[in-house]
Amino acid sequence: MSVPPMSGPPGSRTRSSEPPGTPDRSDSDPRPPSGTAAGLARELADALRDHVRRSLGVDVEYTSTSLAFVDHYLRSARSETRPAILLLVAAEAGAWYGELVRREIGGQWIGDGHDPRTLRLVLRHQFLHFAPVDQALEALLATQGLGQGLGQGLGQGLGAEADDTRMPEGPALDTAFHAKGAGADGGASSPVGDAVREDDASWLAERLAELPPVGEDEYYSLTCRFETLQLVLELLAAKHVGEGRSPREFGLEDYTEVGVVDHSRPAGAAAD
Repeated sequence: MSVPPMSGPPGSRTRSSEPPGTPDRSDSDPRPPSGTAAGLARELADALRDHVRRSLGVDVEYTSTSLAFVDHYLRSARSETRPAILLLVAAEAGAWYGELVRREIGGQWIGDGHDPRTLRLVLRHQFLHFAPVDQALEALLATQGLGQGLGQGLGQGLGAEADDTRMPEGPALDTAFHAKGAGADGGASSPVGDAVREDDASWLAERLAELPPVGEDEYYSLTCRFETLQLVLELLAAKHVGEGRSPREFGLEDYTEVGVVDHSRPAGAAAD
């Protein structure tokens, strides 16, 4: 898809405004092997950076300050109606967004190494996983036409409307941040003193449902997704401190135990 050159969002910095000699931290990681989930994510993310550079004249690094440029780029593509093109744009944007999360927060890619919609990011410092490409696809389609409460949209993974003709073929969108549910380690059956500890997934859905609705333009943005993820991690950390749980790291074996890795058919995952 060709997007005509345009200026960036107000208050943003273009490449020419960077101080001389500013290092490009975005390419500091070794390139993962082709044919793996991490390799596919990196290829798509690099393509997104190239398209944004040609369209907006901006180098988008893997930092949260670049989210405004990527959101601006996605909004410019919403007039596209061909599902295959929309999926390609969402795949590139979702992979870039997932790489941002992996580098700034910590996590690993899983997926079959070929289909972008199987890409899933499993986080390291909390048991939490999500599908960045599906979140980007929902932001791109922006089908609801109404402001959304985070607990009624992002937190629950409602996704785009099923009758949207622009929706690519395949499974329904999974736009949620998935925490541990009942029956998993730390689930609803776990006692805390004389009380029963509520599982993370149910508790998190309740907390997100308490948040006020956000405007349409804000909701359908990767910035909103990233800020929601940061809030989710803060909420879970506070919950676990209150329950007397010590911080820990989660690896692929933890996600394998509850079927997350098998579901996404990994073909090589990459750590930080």
